[in-house]
Amino acid sequence: MILIIGSEEEYHSKYIYDLLMSKNQDVCYLDTRRIPKDLLISWSPSYENIQGVLNIDNKKINLSDIKSVYWRWHYGISIPPEENTEEGYYMSNIIEREVSSNLNSLFQSLDCLWVNSFDAIEMHKNKGYQLNLMAKNNIRIPKTFITNDKEELLSYIDDTAHDLVCKPVRGGAHTEKITKEDLTDERLNSLKLSPVKFQEYIEGTDVRVYVIGDKIFAANILADTVDFREDEGAKIEPIEIPDNIKQDCLKIMKLFKLNFSGIDIKHSAKTGEYVFIEANPSPMFTYFEQESGYPISEALCELLIKGKQE
Repeated sequence: MILIIGSEEEYHSKYIYDLLMSKNQDVCYLDTRRIPKDLLISWSPSYENIQGVLNIDNKKINLSDIKSVYWRWHYGISIPPEENTEEGYYMSNIIEREVSSNLNSLFQSLDCLWVNSFDAIEMHKNKGYQLNLMAKNNIRIPKTFITNDKEELLSYIDDTAHDLVCKPVRGGAHTEKITKEDLTDERLNSLKLSPVKFQEYIEGTDVRVYVIGDKIFAANILADTVDFREDEGAKIEPIEIPDNIKQDCLKIMKLFKLNFSGIDIKHSAKTGEYVFIEANPSPMFTYFEQESGYPISEALCELLIKGKQE
C-alpha cells in the first residue's frame, strides 16, 4: 500500500495517484479533511513496528501494509464546533488538539519510506533554521538578516554593500527587491508587527534542482522577474551542474532528512558561485517535467514503489 497525503482535488496528488494506479499499485489518499467522520485511526505503540488500522471511507488499511507515504498536501485539522457558544468553540479546540496529537504521533511512528517525513515538513516551516544549517555545513547561502527591528535593519543596510530582497520568514509570498519606497517611515514602522527576511540580491540565473533518491535533475529557469514564479513566460533549460554542487545537493538531502526535494539555487553572474536559497520537501514538478523532459514523476513513483530499503 502506498499512502498519499492529499486528495484528488490537488493536482500533483492526483497525478501521482493515477500514475501509480496505471502501474497496478495499491494506493490510497489520506485526506485530513475527512477526520473524524470518514477517517478513523487505531494503533498501538510497539517494541517493533507499530500495529494498527486506518479506516478510510470504510476501507481498512493495516499500518503494517503501508510501504511508503507521499506527503503532498496536508489540509490540516479543523473540527467545527457543535454549538456556536464559548463552550462549543472550547471543545472543538480541545478535539483538534487531540486529533492533531494522535495523527502527528502516528506520522512520526510509522516505519516506512516517507517522501517526505513529518520532521522534514516541519523543518521547512522554519526556513531560517534551514539556512543556518546549510551555512554551518559550508554550503553557500545568501547573506541573510531576519528582523522586526527598524533601527537594526537601517544599521544593517548602512553596513552592507549589497542590494537586498525581502521575503516572508516562513514563506508563502513572492520575493521582492527593496526600493526607496520600502524605506519610508510608514513602511519601516510596520516592520515591528512581523519579522521579515532580508537577503543579498544575487544577480544571475535561477537554477532548480530536483533530487529523487540518488537521481539529480537540474535546469536553468530563465525569467525576467526577481521571483521566477511571477514570470509566466519563464523558460526551462536542462543543464548539467558541477559535481561539487551535486554533492552539496545530496548533503542538503541528508541534513534535512529528505528523499525528494526541489532545491532552489542562484548562479551568480558576477562571481560564478552557486548560492543555495532553500530546499522544498513537497515541490510542484509537472510543468518542469513537461518543459525539461526529465522523468521526475517516473523517478518519484519508482522510489515510492520500492519503499524503504534497509
